[in-house]
Amino acid sequence: MSHTTAPPNSIKVPPPRPSVRSRQRLLPFGVRFTRRAIKLLGSKTVYLNLLAVLVGLGGGLGAVVFRSLITLVAGVVYPHGATVVQLAAIPWYALVLPPAAIGLVVGPLTYYLAREAKGHGVPEVMDAVANQGGRIRARVAGVKIIASALSIGAGISVGREGPIVQIGGSLGSTLGQWLHLDARTVRLLVGCGAAAGIAATFNAPMAGAIFALEVILGFGTIRKFAPLVVASVVATVVSRRFLGDYPAFEVPRYQLVSAWELGLYVLLGLLSAGVGVGFSRGLYWVEDLWDRIRIHEAIKPLFGGLMVGALALVLPHVMGAGYETIGAVLANRAGPGILLLLALMVGKIVATHLSLGSGFSGGVFAPALFIGAMLGAAFGWTVNALLPSSVVGPVGAYALVAMGAVVAASTHAPLTVILIVFEMTGDYKMILPLMLATLVASTLSVRLSRESIYTLKLARRGTQLGGSEDEVMRSTQVEMMLRPVPHTIRSDASFSSVLSHALQRGAKPLYVTAEEGTLLGTIFLEDVAASIRDQEILEQLLIADDMMRPVVETVSCDDTLARCLKILSHEDLPEVPVTDKSSRLLGVVTRVDILELYDHEVLEREGGLLSVMHRDDDGHAARSTVHLPRGERADRLEVAAGIAGKTLRELDLRARHGIHVHAIKSDHNGVAQRPDPDTLLQPGMLLLLTGPATAIRELAHLNAAATH
Repeated sequence: MSHTTAPPNSIKVPPPRPSVRSRQRLLPFGVRFTRRAIKLLGSKTVYLNLLAVLVGLGGGLGAVVFRSLITLVAGVVYPHGATVVQLAAIPWYALVLPPAAIGLVVGPLTYYLAREAKGHGVPEVMDAVANQGGRIRARVAGVKIIASALSIGAGISVGREGPIVQIGGSLGSTLGQWLHLDARTVRLLVGCGAAAGIAATFNAPMAGAIFALEVILGFGTIRKFAPLVVASVVATVVSRRFLGDYPAFEVPRYQLVSAWELGLYVLLGLLSAGVGVGFSRGLYWVEDLWDRIRIHEAIKPLFGGLMVGALALVLPHVMGAGYETIGAVLANRAGPGILLLLALMVGKIVATHLSLGSGFSGGVFAPALFIGAMLGAAFGWTVNALLPSSVVGPVGAYALVAMGAVVAASTHAPLTVILIVFEMTGDYKMILPLMLATLVASTLSVRLSRESIYTLKLARRGTQLGGSEDEVMRSTQVEMMLRPVPHTIRSDASFSSVLSHALQRGAKPLYVTAEEGTLLGTIFLEDVAASIRDQEILEQLLIADDMMRPVVETVSCDDTLARCLKILSHEDLPEVPVTDKSSRLLGVVTRVDILELYDHEVLEREGGLLSVMHRDDDGHAARSTVHLPRGERADRLEVAAGIAGKTLRELDLRARHGIHVHAIKSDHNGVAQRPDPDTLLQPGMLLLLTGPATAIRELAHLNAAATH
């Protein structure tokens, strides 16, 4: 056998390194476009506002198309008109069968193409923003616009705000993903889409921007608020170009008749809170009933449509968004009396619950407006019958105020409601009672039910909102961040000793402890400085006990950083002491350490890095940082029946799915441990993993398969 050898003086020449331009060509088009655009514009802020303009255009056009489709469907389904009088005049089968027939289309459409398009849509957008980096599938916009237009056009008792929020949010998310923007920017574009949708649908630009901040994003700064305003304004201009510029309701110029009326509006706010919370909780109670019915999900809307149509035989007012009836009540044409108003309120609640519970697509905002208007009109009718006209205003004024109060109680979004009712009616003179009743209703509703009609749906799934930073604060225990205290002092220490130690500590507190280590109090350098008058006398008379402050609020090792952050913010301290059950000082958690953790766990994760805190083999806190390749994502998976009882070695996730498990937590608040291939997975354990998004979804499906 002969071997070929290279000449002794030959040198291997490495392949030429690709040029910078060649490497840039390998980047996705969206990345290259973003870099060039920012370089050309000279500012990322300007680029972000231009993207907001695009999202605003898309949201405005989406709202125009959506409303046009609703009108088209209504014209086909009810060719003789869809007013209350016209619906009451048609044969029974022409009222009952169309909603059922539309249900046969909407059910399969959402079930097979985009299940997140089912229902009112806003919770899905909130979940995407908080927990999925703003990622929404592109097809959701198309499915949602068709399913919701069919539902509303056929008279199903749902509104327009949920669909248009999901449609606009999907457009913003799609643009952000196509440009390969970071997760924070994608979330902001989702908010821009939601703001644009609300602004264009209700001709309410201010309310659109506030809705995105208050409900979708949950926080706001000037930097984030500016793109939302841009998107809202652009979308409103587009909608006004095609749909006209006029308020949704023509309302007489109501005003306060007397100061005594404010007490009545407070009472109305209290009643609205009860109705709003009942409407929210009743919706999911009805959904549970539908879930227990053993028929295929795709055909449940058929039966829901039949029930809504049957209810409309008695109360045709409950069909569709109900704006005609709301307008009549606001114009002080409340009908024959309180019984009809209460029947319409209850009928609308039932119709909306049946519609959304069975699987139709649409929002809850318009139904809540209808319910509030009927409640307010009934209340106004009652007080007008009991009190003289010199004390109380017209029925329509109470309907206007309760309309906002019930929506605020349902959504826990009082600022949005105040603005949107004002912009929908153009009535500024009723802003004072509207603000009062809305805030009363919103405050009481939060006490009655922590979750809103939007967040309750997510809470029932076990989904937590707040974003990755809140999750880090909730899941990281104090023990992981415990730092020893370099200086403590006894309570009988002399003034000179206190001064010496306080100077070493600087702005940080000096901790005073008993002999056994029990924390007694704190001394700050400013306390020592305030005591200095005659140092020679002070050295003989003053001791640490004379200068120390009472014990500040402390935390234990089992507490979370969320509690630490709350104490630090409330007390404006640089650190918080950690004690055991006997009040012995164990150490401190500093504000700097928490901010560093936030930087690693959140900012780096969104920038393509995953940072995991865990215990090393010696039991000390350690940190591992993993670079995420493009196309991969970090996620948490709670072990369920599908993979429980197996080991990581048996699952062989890396070879089979390309998934890497970086740490295991025994529970949500536990300390992360390095993964052992032979660890037996138990239900409730949390796996911190990275891998392709599709592979992680498949693993989640496998994990949950055995639970269904």
